[in-house]
Amino acid sequence: MRAQRRTLIAAMIGAAVSITACTTGVPAPTASEAPASPSNATHSVGVQLIEGRITADPAAASAGPVTFSIKNMGMAVHEFVVISTDLKADALPMAGDVVDESGLTVIDEVENIPLRATPTLDVDLRAGHYVLICNIEDHYAAGMHADFVVR
Repeated sequence: MRAQRRTLIAAMIGAAVSITACTTGVPAPTASEAPASPSNATHSVGVQLIEGRITADPAAASAGPVTFSIKNMGMAVHEFVVISTDLKADALPMAGDVVDESGLTVIDEVENIPLRATPTLDVDLRAGHYVLICNIEDHYAAGMHADFVVR
C-alpha cells in the first residue's frame, strides 16, 4: 500500500510540475499585443502608370489604411491622384486638357513621378467609389484613369 501511495504522490507531483512549467513565466497577451484585426490591416495595391492606362491590382480594398505602390512604367512623367466620387473614371469634369479637380474630393496625390520611379502613397479610405487618374495635360483623356472600390 505504501508503494502505491508513493507512486500516486510522485505522479501527482510530476503532474503539478508539468502544469506549472507550462503556465508560469508566459504572460497572457494584452489588448495592445493582440494581432491586428482585418479592419486595421493595411491593404497593398500595386499601381502601374503607362501611357494610355492606369492599372490597380487589386481594383478593390477594404476600408481603412491603403498603400498604393506606384510604378511609372511609361515613357513620360506621370502623376497619381486618388479622387472620391460617384462618377465613373471616364466621366470626370474637364477644364481644357486636364480634369477639373476644383469640384472633386481629391484624397491625395503624388505629382511629377519620373520614369521608372516607384513611390508609395499611404491613404486612409472609407467605403465608397474612387477614381485613380493621371492629371497631366492630355493623359486623362488618353485613358489614364481607373475605377477603384473600397468596401
